Amino acid sequence: MNHRIMFFISLIVIVVGVIGIWVFVSGEPAAPATTAVNTQDSTKRRLTVAVAKTDLTHGHIIRSEDYQLSEISVEENSDLASLDISALNTGSLRGYRLKSSIKAESYIVANMLESFDSPDYVLNSLHNDEMTYSFPIKATNSYLLNSLAVGDEVALYLRMLEVSNDSRMKAQIGLESGGGSPNKSDKYVLSRLISPLTVLRMPKVDLSGGLLSKDDDVLGYIQLKAKTKDLEFIHTVEKVGELLLLPAKGGSEDGKIRLDTLLPQLRTIKEIRGSHRAQG
Repeated sequence: MNHRIMFFISLIVIVVGVIGIWVFVSGEPAAPATTAVNTQDSTKRRLTVAVAKTDLTHGHIIRSEDYQLSEISVEENSDLASLDISALNTGSLRGYRLKSSIKAESYIVANMLESFDSPDYVLNSLHNDEMTYSFPIKATNSYLLNSLAVGDEVALYLRMLEVSNDSRMKAQIGLESGGGSPNKSDKYVLSRLISPLTVLRMPKVDLSGGLLSKDDDVLGYIQLKAKTKDLEFIHTVEKVGELLLLPAKGGSEDGKIRLDTLLPQLRTIKEIRGSHRAQG
């Protein structure tokens, strides 16, 4: 009996050992499977892609509201890799010129774009009835160099002294009588001339040779795209007053602001002074 018991115990031990070895061997491939998953993840790459929000036409200069940027993950050899625009190294498509039309919800790819650093960028951006107008940036309005970028749309304003008929009459009387002076109640008016105008380039003046000496020193220029009829208008009125640039959006509805409308209390003070002089 003892020999039989020992035989069965040995047989059980052998069977358990074989089963254990089989389980161990069958479980070994699990480790390479994990490695394969990690290897597959390592072949993926992240792309920066741009999607048009609206239909954009050939020659359009892209603004920030025209597109949306996002990141996607694709296989290393995926055909979608051609959509990547991260090589532009700008983080933005603002100011780029479209070389072909594109529909809304379509991808904007790098070979569709012409950089504003291209030597032919300005010429390619102009139509037959357009030219550039160079707006000088002086020390007094140097903030424009930091506030605007290529592709932005601006409005051109004229600030001038509005002389009343009464002032002109008094000035004429004073000249004829050999004395007197024009009426001090002349007021300024700000009028929007042209909107919108697109910024094409912002060249700066090389000031390495010396420091600024006065507020009239020119720091650079803002080159604007303008139609021929707009240029005719600009060159007619530019000596009448001071030209200003402001954002194309968000201005007054009628595009004109008068000093006595903006500050009516000044008109009241002048009227009071006039009545005191009359009493005197």
